[in-house]
Amino acid sequence: MRPRDIFKSPSKTLALLLAAFCLGAFVFTLFPQVPPSVADVPSSAVRVDGVVSAEVERRVDGQRIELTSVRYVDEAKEGKLLVWAPLYPQVEYGDALVFNCRVQKPEAFEGFAYGTYLATKGIYAVCFQPQYIDVHPSTSWSVVGMILTIKSFALETIRDVLPEPHASFLSGLLFGGSTTLSGDLKDDFRETGTSHILAASGYNVSIFSVTFLAFIMSTRLGRRHGLMLTTVLLVVYVIIAGASAAVIRAGIMGFLVVLEKWISRKAYMLNVMLLTASIMLLFNPFLLYDVGFQLSFVATIAIVTFTKPWSERLDFVPDVIGLRQAFVGSLAATVLTLPIVLWHFGTVSLISPFANLLVLPLVPYAMAATGIALIADITFGPVGLLVSLPAWALSNVMLRVISAFGSIPFALAQVTNAHLLAFVVATTIFFVWFYKYRE
Repeated sequence: MRPRDIFKSPSKTLALLLAAFCLGAFVFTLFPQVPPSVADVPSSAVRVDGVVSAEVERRVDGQRIELTSVRYVDEAKEGKLLVWAPLYPQVEYGDALVFNCRVQKPEAFEGFAYGTYLATKGIYAVCFQPQYIDVHPSTSWSVVGMILTIKSFALETIRDVLPEPHASFLSGLLFGGSTTLSGDLKDDFRETGTSHILAASGYNVSIFSVTFLAFIMSTRLGRRHGLMLTTVLLVVYVIIAGASAAVIRAGIMGFLVVLEKWISRKAYMLNVMLLTASIMLLFNPFLLYDVGFQLSFVATIAIVTFTKPWSERLDFVPDVIGLRQAFVGSLAATVLTLPIVLWHFGTVSLISPFANLLVLPLVPYAMAATGIALIADITFGPVGLLVSLPAWALSNVMLRVISAFGSIPFALAQVTNAHLLAFVVATTIFFVWFYKYRE
């Protein structure tokens, strides 16, 4: 039976959805609902030791460190501990730390379920003010350590060829993160609804993939070589970007866009995407609570499903160097992710559609220009400064647009009954898609 035939029968559709819900509930029950022992925090400050298990996130005012193999006063604990430490002494992946701290359970703030967010990453306890930090550098070699060294080198190279804030912005565009941007610029991103482009997600990678493919397939290289080259670029991106869980998911979402060009039937492609998401959730059901995963998955579905039909309707957009693909892909992703933004943030940027439609089509070109500048500086040295001019120009345009829109008064509106509105918008999108699908 074809997928289209299933959707033409309401009873079969409901049965399929019910079966999927029951299976998901069953799998979720297989995972322990009791937090690991690291959440059994002592009532006072104690000596804590652990090993840095992820890339250290350095900010203006400190370091964000994830620890595993945690021990409270020599008592081993399961799970991860998040430590907010001062900038110095600086630590790296694999280092062993010993310090004193009053460990706490993460608490919600300003309506944000911080504990649930950290649980998606396996973190169940936090330390905000570690004292007497003793760092024991790692002496062993690891694949993850090597990959993070490559990423660190790439970030330093970008800072060498580009001035601020362009270096920080383009680094965030490629690898995710906005910790080194100024507070005012972060506010502009938030008020214009463009913060998502600074996250390592399938959002950016999928848009880049579809635009790069459209460009390559318009050249003499053709479809086959374009698909192979895009796949190789995705693998290189995952390695240089640090190969974190978020980056790997982004790479997978980008690969699904490539795979869609191999699979001619859209229904089969949707099945492949659903299977991919199911496998991810099978290994970590808590991803359902991860906003980044939700945005990546929905944005990728939007790009794969709607780019082609919408491109035919929006034929007034120039179809050169993949511009129409970038514009339509950005539009589809913006529309379909609106319910998620409403649900989690309770705000809607009144100027977000305009800002996104001006900025998002430039994202793949800015990513490509930054990558070329990075390679040029590594390969040819001083020539990288000249080659970085297109990246600087694109960054300058994007930041000026975001700052201009961000300065508009009342750009960000607080939505009352945001959950209800998100449900209404999501339901409307589903029924419109369902009606078109049946046709």
